[in-house]
This record gives sequence, structure tokens and C-alpha cells, in this order.
Amino acid sequence: MRAGSASASVSVSMTMTTPEVAKKRQRRDDEVGVESVRETGSSPMKQRKRKKKLKKTNASNAAAADDDDDADDADDANETRRNAATTATATTTGDHDGSGLSTSALTSLDEGMKRAVKQNRKRARDAQTLLKRAMKVKDVKFFNRLIKDFGNDKQYGFAKEAFERVPKAGLTPNVYSYTNMLNAAVRVGEMDEMRRIWESMADAGVEANEVTYTVLVKGEAQNGNISRARSIMGEMIDSGVEPNQRTYTTLLRNCVRYGDVDNAKRCLETMEERNVAPDATACEYYIKTMCGELMVQQTMAFIRDIKRDGIEPTAQSYVALASAASLVMPDAEIASNSCKDARATLEVDASNADSAQRYGGEDAIAEEEGDPDAPSKSVQLFLQLRAQDAEKEIEAVESYMRDVPLGKRLEIAEKASKGVESAPNVVFVPDEDVSEADRESSWRERFGQEQDVRVEICSGHGDWITRRAKLDRKVQWIGVEMRRNRVALTWMKALRSGVERNLSLTCGMAHDALSRQIPNASVSEVYVNYPDPPEWVGSSQVLVDAAFLEDAHRVLKPDGFLICVTDDSTYAMRMCRELAKASRLFAPTAGNGTLPFESGVPEDYGASYFDSMWTLGNQRDRYFMKYAKM
Repeated sequence: MRAGSASASVSVSMTMTTPEVAKKRQRRDDEVGVESVRETGSSPMKQRKRKKKLKKTNASNAAAADDDDDADDADDANETRRNAATTATATTTGDHDGSGLSTSALTSLDEGMKRAVKQNRKRARDAQTLLKRAMKVKDVKFFNRLIKDFGNDKQYGFAKEAFERVPKAGLTPNVYSYTNMLNAAVRVGEMDEMRRIWESMADAGVEANEVTYTVLVKGEAQNGNISRARSIMGEMIDSGVEPNQRTYTTLLRNCVRYGDVDNAKRCLETMEERNVAPDATACEYYIKTMCGELMVQQTMAFIRDIKRDGIEPTAQSYVALASAASLVMPDAEIASNSCKDARATLEVDASNADSAQRYGGEDAIAEEEGDPDAPSKSVQLFLQLRAQDAEKEIEAVESYMRDVPLGKRLEIAEKASKGVESAPNVVFVPDEDVSEADRESSWRERFGQEQDVRVEICSGHGDWITRRAKLDRKVQWIGVEMRRNRVALTWMKALRSGVERNLSLTCGMAHDALSRQIPNASVSEVYVNYPDPPEWVGSSQVLVDAAFLEDAHRVLKPDGFLICVTDDSTYAMRMCRELAKASRLFAPTAGNGTLPFESGVPEDYGASYFDSMWTLGNQRDRYFMKYAKM
């Protein structure tokens, strides 16, 4: 009765117009603000001014970068949040069963949502103007700049349209056209599109340059195909094109993400063979890859070697060493000394105006003229967060070394020395499907029958879930994260925090983890904290959709809850619509069941890495959605 009445209340409160008026509004929204809208870009003639203005107003939407990401990831996440558009088609029939919520109804509840829709409308109009102008100018450089700008802004639909208009304008795409188009596909994770563009480039007889190959390496590497990415570097060399520093750094960065020490080592060996000296960033990635596998002695030897060659390790390199050493060599001074070195390096960076250049991003966008722009506001924000995160980790290591008795640290070291792959509280999702009987058996072995189990999807760096596990040790927590390096990082934090008994980690995609690891009606709460918004309007890579809601509903116990938190207003609108369409599965709890979301989060909810990022950037909008299982 409670859930049914809540659904009815939402329909009344969210549908305040007649069907005719609602349909008229929806047609307008569809044209400029939601699924059918094509993204917009910027005038290439005013790009630099626009960039400065946009990055000033959007400094709050700075990068979602982690310890393994360089300054370019700051721009990636910033653009994702700035350009993600609501992609679920809104309906306004007033029939809440199977229907979504109108854009106008949602924007009436929140100023942030209202601003986002207005921006989408303006951007749509501006984009069409630019594309029309390009057809009149009939200059391939103009088109190339459009493709580049749209690609950088993760507006793949517009980049694709600009590319397709090149031959319609009587022009021939050149290497810069194809390279910028490849980059546009890579930035939104469209691997099939990337490969199709690469093939069409070859068919057209256009020879790739070092930037083209670097973009291709990035696409394969960030998708987990590290060996394939390294093979592309080999093909690059065989074709007479030399990899540059960015090419190698791109590969090394993704070796960190996937814990691939072997390919990272081979990459450095190739650099030595090609007489390319690694810079501080490349060395940092190799150090982090080794430290993620707790290879302390090898890391120390590598640091000695690069210092002898005149390369000063970054503060984050020393932090990675301190974290690893604190776990596997607790009776040594390595961790303490590394913390001191990290602090000293942070102090130097803080006083060095060129530090942004030292940690530059690896994205190489094809340009036919001009030098790279100065570090953007989002990059500067990323560097602030990078330093802040390093300070926090230093304090955590020092606290661990100071407050935990040596005997206890030795016990933890014995567990840590076996590695994350062998940790009893870490599960790697199998590639094949698992029967319900096997799920049940494995679950009982891990948690018994009556445990209060709660799940965080996309646990990231583990800050939120380790804190919650420490606050309530009677609850069994499960963190689901697809990136191996983040799983390892959270595992290390759990060991140091002493919560490995009530915190388990699952490495894999969210859908696979839920369907292959968690039996029916077994968890009391499912949390989704700051999920990545859809990369672009047509993207199918989105977490909170109909399939996910089915999975979440299945694993939740009767009277269980799904809690979603985001800082992105357009993604919040999409999630509200998806949840409204799934009214047979979930009912809202906000406003006694009359509202689809609350603005802000509960005071004691806890912060995550990304929450800290946006707070540092003065981004204050938060959307809290708590829904009860029907």
C-alpha cells in the first residue's frame, strides 16, 4: 500500500499540465534538450576565447581523475559532465506505470537541472549554426577544427556530422580529419567506431602520422587491450613512424589501470631501444604499476636508476612506494622516508609555476598549426586535487605506521605479501555465467545466511566504502569496481584500516558482478555513488538503465533500498526517468514518496574521491535518490 500510494503521489506532483501542453513541451525538449538532440560545439574562429570562458565557468566540473590519471583525465571528466545530455525519452502522459518524467516537471524542482536544459538548447542552436557556416566556408581546415573541438568536448554526434559533411562540401578529408575523428571516437569509448574510421582511412590511402597512431594506442589500451596497443606501436615503427613521448606514456598509463607490469616493462625497454628517455610522468606510471603489485624492492631500484639519470620522481611516485612499503615491509624505514620525500616534492611543486607542464596530459589532438594551450582551469584543479590526495595518503600511511603496533603490522604484511589476487576478500568476476545454485553456495560460504550485506557499485578509490565499513563493523560491505588498480588500492586501504573482515571487493563490470556473484534477495542496500555520466547523447555506456534496475531489484531483500548520488544534473534527470519507468520495481522515498529526488546529500552520508573533486572545484549541486524495493 505504501509503495502504491507513493507512485500515485509522484504522478500527481510531477504532472501538473494537461496532456496537450505536456506533449507540446516534450516536442520542444526533444528538439533541443534530450535524446534526439545533436550536440553542439564552438566557433573555431573563437575557440581560444570560448575555452577560457567555458573553463572559467566550468572549473567546478573539473576532472574525474584518479591516482593513475594525468591532467588530461581532468579535462575528460570535465567535458563529460558538461556535455552529458539526458538520453531517455521523457513522456508526460501522467500514467506513472511504465512512463518517465517530463523535462519541464523535473526542471521545476531544481535550478541546476533548469540551467542544464537551457545550456543544451543553446548548444544545439549554436552547433547547427556552425555546421551551416562550415558548408559555406568550404575549407577543410575549418572542418578539421570543428571535428577537433567537438571531439574534445565529447560531442561525438556533431564530430561525426562535421566529418561526413567534408565530402558533401566538395572537399577531401586529410590525415588531420581522420585523426581528429579517431580521437572523437576514443574519447567517448566507441571502439567499434574507432576501428571503422581506421579502416576507412587506410582504404582512402591516407597515411597515419604519430598522432594518429597515438590515438589508436590510447583507444585499445584504455579498453584493456594492452598487448594489442603495444602491437600497434610495433606496426607504427615498422611503417617508419616513430612513437613519441605521448605514445609511450599513453600505454604506460593504462598499464597502471590494468596492473600490467609485464607490458609496462616492455614499453620502457622499447623506449630505451628507440633512444627515447622517459620523463617523470612515464616513470611515475611504471612505479605505480609495480607498487600496485607491491613490488617494493624493484621500485626502489628503479627510483635509484632514474635519479642517477637526472629524473626526479614525482610526489605521487613516492606516495605509491610509501603505501606499498607500509604493507609489506612494516618494520623498515622505507615507508617513512618515502613519505618525507613525497612531502618535500609537494612543497617544491607548490612553489613551481611550471609544475603543470611537468604533469601534462597525454592526449594528442591533431592540429595543423599553433602550440599547445596553457594548462586549463580544470587541469589546475586536477593538480590541486592530486596534491590534496597525495597529502591524505601520506597522512594515512604515517598514521598507520605510528598507531598500529608492529606486531599487528607484521600480521597484515603476511596477508598483503600474498597479493590482491590471493586475498580472501577479493573476488574477480568470472567470464562465464554462473548458475543460481552456484551463486547461492558461494554466497553462503562467504557471508552465511542472516548477514546485513550492502553493496557499493563503482567503489572507485574506496574512500567512501572503507569509511562506512569502519563505522559499522556489523555490516558486511561489498565494493564493486571494474578497474583492477582501484580494487588493489581499496584492498590496501582496507588492510590498513583493519576492515578486511567486513569489506569484500569484487573486480568486474557492475552487471556481471550482480548477475554472477550475488544471489536473489540477499542484500539490504545497493549504493551508486557518483557514476560516470553517459559519454555522449547516443552512448549506450551508461550504468543506471533498465537492465541495471532489474539487477538491483533482484539482489535486494524485501524492503531493501537503492540509493543513487550524482553531481551531474542531466544524469540525475535521466536516472529519475529510468526509476519512474521502473515503478513496478522501485518507489521513491523523498518527500514521503512524492518527489523523485532530494537536493543535497544527508550530512552523515560520507564523501568520495569524486565528491572531494567537485567540492574543491566549488561544484555544490548534489542529487540524492533513495528508492524502496517494491
